[in-house]
Amino acid sequence: MKCKTMKHGSIGLQCMMLGFIFAVCLGSCKDSKDETSAPYDPNQPVEVTDFTPKSGGGKKKMIIYGSNFGTDRSIISVKVGGKDAIVVSAKGTSIYCSTPESCFEGTVEVKVGEQTVILPEKYQYEPQMVVTDLCGDVDELGNGDVVETGPFDNCGKIEYPFWFSFDPQHPNILYLSQNNQSRPLRVLDLEKKMIYSKKLDNIDRTTTITWTNDGDMVLATPQNNGATNRNNIILERGSSADGQDFKESSWVPLTHGNACNGSMILPQTGELYFNHRATGNVYRYNFIENGYNNNPNVPNGAGLPDLLAFSVPNQTVDFSMVPHPTGKYIYIIMHESHYILRSNYDEETKKLVTPYIVCGQSGGADYKDLVGINARINKPGQGVFVLNEEYKAANKSDWYDFYFTDTENHCIRVLTPDGIVSTFAGRGSASSTSYKWGKQNGEIRERARFNKPIALAYDEATKTFYVGDSGNYKIRKIAKEQAPDDLVGAEPSDSENQENQ
Repeated sequence: MKCKTMKHGSIGLQCMMLGFIFAVCLGSCKDSKDETSAPYDPNQPVEVTDFTPKSGGGKKKMIIYGSNFGTDRSIISVKVGGKDAIVVSAKGTSIYCSTPESCFEGTVEVKVGEQTVILPEKYQYEPQMVVTDLCGDVDELGNGDVVETGPFDNCGKIEYPFWFSFDPQHPNILYLSQNNQSRPLRVLDLEKKMIYSKKLDNIDRTTTITWTNDGDMVLATPQNNGATNRNNIILERGSSADGQDFKESSWVPLTHGNACNGSMILPQTGELYFNHRATGNVYRYNFIENGYNNNPNVPNGAGLPDLLAFSVPNQTVDFSMVPHPTGKYIYIIMHESHYILRSNYDEETKKLVTPYIVCGQSGGADYKDLVGINARINKPGQGVFVLNEEYKAANKSDWYDFYFTDTENHCIRVLTPDGIVSTFAGRGSASSTSYKWGKQNGEIRERARFNKPIALAYDEATKTFYVGDSGNYKIRKIAKEQAPDDLVGAEPSDSENQENQ
């Protein structure tokens, strides 16, 4: 630094002070740089002073602070809850890592070289929503035997899953229709963890499952033998000690016709609404008034104009219907046209009105999380309404979101009452392959993948989703992680006790 001497030396004094400050700062910066870039010294202790964040799930970015970490991450290991964290980098006074999944116990352990430090404070693990396998077993090529009856851990291949439905009188029994000629109906006992097969003589295929207000089962059964064939059948409920009340039930035809691949019971009226694929028409049948065997023919049956409810915009495409829990409206899932319609219930006429699009666009197969007709979906499958506690607390007019499988996008999507479409689960593991399908389990968005999911169910009591993952020949499960039995009810750590005081 060059300074000129002036009167009273004031400028010179200022220059000296500036030089001193510059030297101190330079020395400080040099010391700091040396500390963060210095190699690990095995003759000096490793110290750990803190970590952040204090709580969270797996795959969370964590920074551990201290000294003498060095910069060689190959000699550094971090465990959280006894599980290995991924060490990303080290800079002498800090270690950057990613927390492991399911690290419930929470102890943070740092090892550098031969030195190990265990922190007194634990990481408070917050269970995440994760995808796991419930049942289904095939090899890498998708080959496997079908087991008619067996435990979940040895139940063989799950073929052609199409539609789930819980028995309204036995919440542990979940029925699955299979759009397949050889075994149209499967029964899952979630308590016993067993899967069974229900024979339906002379029925080639089943699609949707719905329930009368008395608890009998109605199945849509697409047939190709003309208008005189049955397109909906009904199984009357029996009684059994194991909850399989339809074990001995034989079906009877409820309505006749061809090309019906979707039906539902409207809660308010108890009427059956069923579709006719070829025309895009939806008909209604009050079997409470007309009995279980009046059997109108579709199309061109006697008196049928009185049964016509509405039509959808597209013909010769598959679609199905799901009523809102209140019955105020239904969603119509246009499987092959890539959009979802809504039809409202008219309290005066006691009928459903002409539907309108709430998300997606006819023929616009794509993947976009947007709003309403700007959103894009690709072959949507089954959907379910799920109570949103936040809507309820805010006293909104509609308390339910609609979750649905987006088959060709290999994920589960969510449609809010405001028409917002977002991705709930699937399409994770971005670094594994460039494809969006797979069979990875784990955290619902960052890790998990599906392969053409179609069927979907939701258990409100356990907050659990069940997914018929057709491309993986499995039934998958989405739920919050459960702590191991040996950690349930464990004594809280000292830090937890201090926080609670």
